[in-house]
Amino acid sequence: MIAAFFGLFLPGLYIALTLYHQEMIPTELLTSLAKSREALPFPIVVEMIVMEISWELIREAGVSVPGVIGQTIGIIGVVVLGQAAVAAGLVSPVLIIITAITGLCSFAIPAYNLAFAHRILRFAFIFLGAIAGFYGIAVGTFIFGGLICSMKSFGVLYVSPITPKTKPNHDAVIRQPLWAQKERPDFLNTHDRSKTGKTVRGWKDQNSKGNKQ
Repeated sequence: MIAAFFGLFLPGLYIALTLYHQEMIPTELLTSLAKSREALPFPIVVEMIVMEISWELIREAGVSVPGVIGQTIGIIGVVVLGQAAVAAGLVSPVLIIITAITGLCSFAIPAYNLAFAHRILRFAFIFLGAIAGFYGIAVGTFIFGGLICSMKSFGVLYVSPITPKTKPNHDAVIRQPLWAQKERPDFLNTHDRSKTGKTVRGWKDQNSKGNKQ
């Protein structure tokens, strides 16, 4: 979840900080960022978009090539492209680090469909951060959260079982043992609420009978 957060918001937050909120950056770090961008020809937004598109192209090319060769092409392509871009004075080294961290965080998402939507939303927050800084990212997060809360899948809310909270759920954030999950989740609205029988741990019942005897 932490990796998904940084993979979604890190490029937009970096652009918002460098364009609109320089007072939040420590002086030494701000001086280093200014020196690294002193001779660069393109705005930071253009650099970020180009590097993100290049990363996605290399990633898709590595997936399309079968076997271990695809992974090798992806790793070598990223290293060569980043080093060549920095050496040519097209992008700053800090931007390469931000892009690399963002790409690694996106790999932590196990579901491909969710990761694909995650990658598209990243570009939206980049544009929002470039247009209005933290305010644009906050507005985009509010709109995105409202859309998620209104979505349903087969009649079940997309944000369940986190909200709405009706009855205690044993499989939301911290999952309890299977023997403690005696009822099905309330948000599924099932006809049969019972998930297990009365005796879930049969070995315990047998041990108790043996002790009585």
